[in-house]
Parts: sequence; structure tokens; C-alpha cells
Amino acid sequence: MSEFRAAVIGTGGIARTHAGYYAKTDRVELVAGCDINEERLNAYCDEHGIDQRFSDHETMLAEVQPDIVSVCTWNPTHMEMAIAAIESGAKAVISEKPMGDELGGPMDAVALAQERGCHFVVHHQTRFTPGYNATREMVADGAIGRPVSIHWRSGGGLLNIGSHLIDNYRWIIGDPDWTDVLGWIQRDTNRFERGSYAEEKTHALIRYGGDEMILSIDLEDGVKYKQFRLSGPDGVINFDREQAVLVNSEGAHEPRSSAQPSFLEELLTWIDGGPVHRNVASQALITQQIMMAIYESARTRSMIVPPYEKRESPLEEMILAGELPFEGEPYDCRRPDALEYALKQRGMA
Repeated sequence: MSEFRAAVIGTGGIARTHAGYYAKTDRVELVAGCDINEERLNAYCDEHGIDQRFSDHETMLAEVQPDIVSVCTWNPTHMEMAIAAIESGAKAVISEKPMGDELGGPMDAVALAQERGCHFVVHHQTRFTPGYNATREMVADGAIGRPVSIHWRSGGGLLNIGSHLIDNYRWIIGDPDWTDVLGWIQRDTNRFERGSYAEEKTHALIRYGGDEMILSIDLEDGVKYKQFRLSGPDGVINFDREQAVLVNSEGAHEPRSSAQPSFLEELLTWIDGGPVHRNVASQALITQQIMMAIYESARTRSMIVPPYEKRESPLEEMILAGELPFEGEPYDCRRPDALEYALKQRGMA
């Protein structure tokens, strides 16, 4: 018999990654699934041999009482589901990123998990890539000196992809606290992303003491970079998810990669009393703070410094106040069904 019983809330594409984690260990059995879309739920459960199927997460949590819960729903619902799972007595909760589209829910969920002793993690899975970890090791060894800086460019939206990039950079440089944020956004159309209000373009300066990150999201339409450069006073590191190459006064060195445990393996080790998981939700909460600070900086046209604890979304505040005038009908750049849900929740349908 497996030691832990797992359940998944939300059975879309990313839920298959979670099922893959559970399938690779004999310590966890995936026993239940939940989704408001019956067709999607049945397809997922049939694929993964799951008998217990639910359309309501509270019913599933009460009847199944899973030890581990994966939250794979749309952005605005992540913390609602996570809090319900923590309150149900789950030993561990894995929430998809971002933690949400505001800060209040994430703060409440992290506080509740700490109070209940729940092992709460957020699925910023790229902290486990061999190239990013080789870069982290080089930085820690002083290979390029300090301070370090990066201009990280991508497409895909701030909440969706920016959450990964901010979290990745903090991991690479040792998870420091942020010291200030200056942000700019553009939103000319009524854009949503997986049910959350979304901007069209983002540009931000994020500083961690001397280290800094320039973040550009969707400034170049359709462009998503796969290789990046971290600069320091003594050299640069060119890296991607698979490997990292140090370039300094001696020239280009041999590529390096750093093998890592699996996301779930590290979580089980933490549950067993080992080191805290690198994706503990309190780290993701800092990423969430930084993203909300970017929006707040754009709203107030000023630099934002911690502590930052505003619960509401500054982006939503700007939109509802008419400070970001837009043209056209609402649309979701990823999931039309998430848009329908979001409009109903906001009384706009």
C-alpha cells in the first residue's frame, strides 16, 4: 500500500504533469480527481485509472480526505482551493502558479499552512532545471563576482511567465529579499489570461540590494527567448534550462549542468522531516509580492519598496477606475472557458 493518497483539483493540461509525478513513485497513489467540466474530468480519470470523480472540490476533500492535493485550476481560484485543502487536513498541497491575481489570498494561505503544519508548495518547477541550478552554483561560488544583473525577456504575460522568471532569478541568486521595484504596463484591449485580468506588455526593474533584474514581457510580439545571460563584474554566464557556460577573462568554459531530484521527491523528503522544499509557498509569496508591486508602481507612477502587503490587485483597481482605457470585447488569450467563468464571478456575464 502507498503511504500517501493524492487528489487533483482541476484536470486540464498541467494536471498531467502532476499525475506524472505521482506515477513515478510507489509512495503515492492518485485516487481522486475533481473538475467542473465533466468531459475533461472523465478523460483525465480514464487516462490515469482514477475511480473517484467529483465536480465539487469541497465534497471531494470531505469524502476522500487526501494526504496530498494538487491544485491545477485557473489563476483566480488557486488560493481558494489551496485553503480548502489545507483546512481539510491535507499533509501537503501543491498549487499551480501564479498564487493568484492579488496578494490577500496568498498571504492567508501561507499563514494558514504555517499554522496547520501543512507542507504547502507552489509549482515553480523550473527551479529544478539542471541549467538554472548550474548557474546558481556558479554564482554562489563567486564565478562572476557580485553584484549580478540580468535582462530577462519573454512572452506569455506577467502572471503566467513572469512569475517563473522572477522566481527563477531569486533562486539563482540565493533567494534574497527584494529592495525596490519600478514597473510599467500597457493594456489597450480587454485582455484576460486564464480568468485573470491581464496586461499586454510589462517592463520592470526589480532590485535585490545590489543585484538587479530587468524584466520585459511581451515587448516583442511572439518572441520567447530560450537562452539568457547573467552578468557580473568578473564575467558572464550564458545559460538555458539544460546547461550553463561561464565566460570570463580565460574565455568560454565547458558547459555545466546540475542534476536535481524530482519536484515530488523533494516534497516527500520534506514531509519525512528533511529540508524545507525549495518551492515552499513562502518563497512564492515573495514572487507574488513583486508582481503586485510592479502593478502598484505602474498605478502610482512611483518606486515601490517593501514591506508590500496591499491585498487587492492594483491592476484590477486601475481597470475598474478607468485608468487603463481599452477597446473591444473581453477575451482570454489562453482559455475561453476561463473567461466565461471569470465574467460570471465578476457579475459581468
